[in-house]
Amino acid sequence: MGAGAEQILWDVSTGSQARTRPGPDGGWTVVQRGPVRLWDQVESAVQRWQSAGEPHQEGFGLTVSAAGQRVWIGDEGGPGWNLPI
Repeated sequence: MGAGAEQILWDVSTGSQARTRPGPDGGWTVVQRGPVRLWDQVESAVQRWQSAGEPHQEGFGLTVSAAGQRVWIGDEGGPGWNLPI
């Protein structure tokens, strides 16, 4: 969601938000609110993807069980991250 160059990530289950907008120096300004640091999670996911060789979306999988939900790269034992339930 966003207007113009500003983008908003919003986790409706926790109310957490991350707002991004172009910074005055050409970088980005990020403001995070709520109990979950959403932008930190985005950066971590991008770093895992890059470390895995930047695979195409076909290289991702999703496991859903009673214990939770997990996105993974390559195979279930590969790098990945848990999703909120």
